[in-house]
Amino acid sequence: MLVNRLVFIPLLSVLILSLAACVGGKTSPSQFYMLEPISGFEHKGPAGTFKKTAIVLSPVHVPHYVDRPQIVTATGKNAYQLSELNRWAEPLDHNIGRVLAQNLTVLVPAEVFFSNTSTTAERTNFRVSVNILEFHADPQGQAGLTAQWQITRGDGALVNRQVSYRAPASSSDYRIIVEALNDCLNRLSRDLAAELQGLANRKS
Repeated sequence: MLVNRLVFIPLLSVLILSLAACVGGKTSPSQFYMLEPISGFEHKGPAGTFKKTAIVLSPVHVPHYVDRPQIVTATGKNAYQLSELNRWAEPLDHNIGRVLAQNLTVLVPAEVFFSNTSTTAERTNFRVSVNILEFHADPQGQAGLTAQWQITRGDGALVNRQVSYRAPASSSDYRIIVEALNDCLNRLSRDLAAELQGLANRKS
């Protein structure tokens, strides 16, 4: 019986210390990030003709490897990591779509509708679809966005493009990573808006 007690007491001490460590050791809280649109005060598009341009934006497609709450970064060739402590505050496809819509509203300028809203064909000047192919920071701390976009009108496809953007970021600071990815998305918005403006001018 004495031997059993001598064995039990050290085991009990280990369990108590483990529980104390679990209770006392606080894990870092998760950080949540969102992509933000260009401020209306940063860029004001031309007034007049473009204000009546109506654009229908299709749901944005993002690759499955980043279609998750955790922010994904590349750690090497064919290697990626998910950060449990750094997450998107909303689904990434919704966030990108909302930012694109707000940016085009300011930059074209235009009325932008989502394809799941009730918009009559007569009101629609252009339909825009965006397919994201790449959206992450690489091991060298460069944020990258690659996307395919298409602008169509009622008479068929008008413009198809594949574009890539890079911006200095970080390999470990997620605030800087998100800001750099946001910059890439805003550059995509500007290029898309410029194309829409040109098409609207030629149509008029």
